[in-house]
Amino acid sequence: MSTFRTWALSVAMAALAGGVVWLLAPKGNVQKALRALIAVFLLCAFLMPFFTRSGLNFDWILPDIQSTPGIPALEETVARQLKTAVEEEIAKRIDAVLAARGVAGQISLDTSIWPDGSIEIVTAQVLVPPGTDTRSLAAAIKTQTELDVQIIAGEQSDG
Repeated sequence: MSTFRTWALSVAMAALAGGVVWLLAPKGNVQKALRALIAVFLLCAFLMPFFTRSGLNFDWILPDIQSTPGIPALEETVARQLKTAVEEEIAKRIDAVLAARGVAGQISLDTSIWPDGSIEIVTAQVLVPPGTDTRSLAAAIKTQTELDVQIIAGEQSDG
């Protein structure tokens, strides 16, 4: 019943708003054009429950679209591609900072995708040669990436 009440109030407010706009419009062709526009506006307000999920159910119109099994697989593919793009962008920014300082480093990123689609950077580490000023490097990387990256000074491996 509350849905019907909300819909009726919306239609009434749309009619009131349309009437005020029509009364304020100058006479002549503008008022005729506004009459058609207001009619479309009222029609949209009247039919709004048919186009919302909380309104009527139209599963019977296109039943094939309602249960498409490919959609979750597509969402997973898009999420993985987005995760890869985020990882590549972060690595590119860290590489730029390392290159600007003339430091060779190995980057390790661990990211996760949450059910809501957000991406979390779990850990971000950079392995740099011993003797590298890790504090200033960490500050420069934080400025560039807005991430707290763990800088580890140690021997690097080729693999």
